[in-house]
Amino acid sequence: MVAIDGGRWEIYIGGAAGAHIRKGDLLATVDDPDIVVTLAGRFMQWYRENAKWLERTYAFVPRMGIDYVVRSSCRTAWASARSWTPHAASIDNYQDPWLEGAAPATPGQFRTSLPLEVLPQVPVR
Repeated sequence: MVAIDGGRWEIYIGGAAGAHIRKGDLLATVDDPDIVVTLAGRFMQWYRENAKWLERTYAFVPRMGIDYVVRSSCRTAWASARSWTPHAASIDNYQDPWLEGAAPATPGQFRTSLPLEVLPQVPVR
């Protein structure tokens, strides 16, 4: 997400750095910060449901085509989060795991990994 002039936002997807450099594609330009969050969430959910196992967004977006991604992942996003019926149940049932801090769902949900165990050292000659 990139803030631009006039309180507007541009949402880019499918970019990458490192070994595979790729400029992100423009998903949408919006005026409302709430729609930015909604669109980003919708794209991520759509990506999770349609990508191949371990496929990165920088490979997924060109494979699907940016026009198809825009039409499929955020067609009715301009209205409200509830307007996107394929994922209304997921949106309604979402629970933030960090809000469960006082009563974790499982005993080890928020268990710390510290202190780390010291591993045996290989002798150096």
